[in-house]
Amino acid sequence: MVTVLESPQHGPQLCSGVDLSFPPQCSGPDIVGWDWSTVTAESANGTTWGTYLLVGIWDGAAFTLTEPAAVDDGSAYSQPDVDFSAPCPEPPGGWQPVDLERADRADLDAAMQAAQDVPGYAGLWVDQRARTVDDPARQILVVRTAGDIAGMEAELRRIWRGALCVSEARFSWAELLAAQRALQGEPDITSSGPDTLDNVLDVGVFVATQERQLDFDTRFGPGMVRLHGLLQPVD
Repeated sequence: MVTVLESPQHGPQLCSGVDLSFPPQCSGPDIVGWDWSTVTAESANGTTWGTYLLVGIWDGAAFTLTEPAAVDDGSAYSQPDVDFSAPCPEPPGGWQPVDLERADRADLDAAMQAAQDVPGYAGLWVDQRARTVDDPARQILVVRTAGDIAGMEAELRRIWRGALCVSEARFSWAELLAAQRALQGEPDITSSGPDTLDNVLDVGVFVATQERQLDFDTRFGPGMVRLHGLLQPVD
């Protein structure tokens, strides 16, 4: 499913990303053969848009419809639950604060900030086992590092005495951001950003091919870049 949008500035385009203003804005390749009269859509201030299932031919510059567009029924946005559980073995007695006097919100915020300055930092999140209580003392700070795990843990323990999980990562945050910067301005890239949980740089392209993935693996190392195609080949 993709968003199609026409504005006073351009004709119908296949959106590579949508700015959620009102009306929305986007940019992308032109769609050949588009007819708004065949679909339901929203309109405001000269802009018309909608989300559809499209089948057609992509020539690298424009998308030509070969079948009528189908309206999105909402199922395209159904996403599986993301697992934010701590990847470390649970300590004996469970995940508990070491010292409640050093496990408040300010300590948690300070530790999250400090982690980013430690060499090898690769991302962080909070595993909220007590989902009904916004209480840092009942939350697990999860930090990933491509450097020294013991060193990262020692640095954070100076600040945060709540539950802590420091886990290994292949790539540091700096390495992922460097790869993202190296890809800026390349054709056909629609989006990019690090995925903390999977420790990869997600890169969106119009069509993800094995040849393109091999090129990224060669340039940045196997496993650092994960391609996502906006358009999927059909039989």
